[in-house]
Parts: sequence; structure tokens; C-alpha cells
Amino acid sequence: MTKDAARADDPMKDSNGNDAIATIETIYRLDWERDYALGLERVWTAISDENEITAWMRFATRLELRVGGAIHIDFSSQGFLDGVVCNLEAPNLLIYTWGDSLVKWNLEGDGSKTTLRLSHIGVRPELMAGMGAGWHAFLDHLEDHLTGSSRADRYRELKGRYEKEVPS
Repeated sequence: MTKDAARADDPMKDSNGNDAIATIETIYRLDWERDYALGLERVWTAISDENEITAWMRFATRLELRVGGAIHIDFSSQGFLDGVVCNLEAPNLLIYTWGDSLVKWNLEGDGSKTTLRLSHIGVRPELMAGMGAGWHAFLDHLEDHLTGSSRADRYRELKGRYEKEVPS
């Protein structure tokens, strides 16, 4: 087979068979910001302690809180997620992989108030509405956990709202 014939069979290859351009894929970033009338250490513990994450996320979680440590979330019948802690600067920054994307928690505050910024980076378009609604609902659960309040899960409602906002 000639090099030109090989290129015709696989348009990603050039005449040398090894200099194709990259496949380009659109991915997105989802960002949320929440303010809490709670100290930085309290909010940090809620997002970095596996027992607390399990309590507010409502799914069994294991977290090895160190760079290179594992995170495992068991979503029951929906499967599970395995990730790796990529960056850790307690009590301000926690980044871990989430499938083929990244989750970044950033906290700023003091002993009486905290601003939480959550980013999910590298979300594929077909996952945007579900990821957006899921993290939004998890943030509701986190707030309830931190304040001792309770509300109904809003995932379905939120998914409808996010579906309207997702670029097509």
C-alpha cells in the first residue's frame, strides 16, 4: 500500500503516516460560588473528610487526603467514580480527577465566614446538564449539612434548568 493510499484510508495520517493534527474536542468548565457564615476550617473539613463527604453527598466516599491519594465514590446502582488527588493545599485548595475531568475546590475565609468556589473542568457537552444539576444539588446538600437544615433533593428540577442553559 502506498503512503497516499494509507492516508486515504485514514485521513488523520499525513503522507508519512505519523504527523496528523490533534483531534479537537469541545469541553466546558462549570463554576459555582457559595458563601457560608462558618469558619474556613469547618467548611474545609466538610469537603475533605470522607465521612463528612459521605454524609452530605449521600453516597459512600473514600478519600486519601494527600497528593496522589485516591478518591472513590460509590453511586450505588449508578456505578462508581475513582479519581486521584492532584493538588492539596489545606485548608484552601483540593483538586482531584473526576473521570477524565477535574474537580477543584477553593476556599477563602477566616474564623467566621468562608467563600467556597467549586469548578468542574473538562466537562464534555453531553454531560453538562447532568453534571451541572448534580453538583448544584450536592452543594445544596453541603449547605444543609453545614447548617443543620434539610430540603428535598432538587436534582430533577435543576437538570431541567441546566438543560435550558446548555449550548447546543
